[in-house]
Amino acid sequence: MEVHLGCKSVTYENGETTSDVLAWNHFGTETIPPRPVLRMAAERVLSSEEFKKVMNAYKQNYAMAAINNKADLPRLERELLRKIGSQSVAEAKRIIASGAELQHNAPSTVSRKKFDHPLFVDGTLMKALGYAIED
Repeated sequence: MEVHLGCKSVTYENGETTSDVLAWNHFGTETIPPRPVLRMAAERVLSSEEFKKVMNAYKQNYAMAAINNKADLPRLERELLRKIGSQSVAEAKRIIASGAELQHNAPSTVSRKKFDHPLFVDGTLMKALGYAIED
């Protein structure tokens, strides 16, 4: 199983999609600096002290299930991946909402948007963020 972070593809009034905007910002373009918000969020979640506790509990539960009830192993893995996904999405939303950890917008973007808040226009991208678990 794997957890995939991303976003639903919603189309803005200008024809761009949230998935395109997220990709352009993740990798950067000639005019957009890299702002890999989902990677930043996942790395922060996975390296946190809180998540170390989650992993320790997972390992103990996994070991017990491997001995007592192997049928529980996929459920435990799915539960762990759900925690990774939901916490990473929440952290990405926090990073976008604060804007402080992301490279500033270009002056032309600030002029067009009327404010300097990277990855934020009207909250559409934040609402579109999500995760999926693939078996």
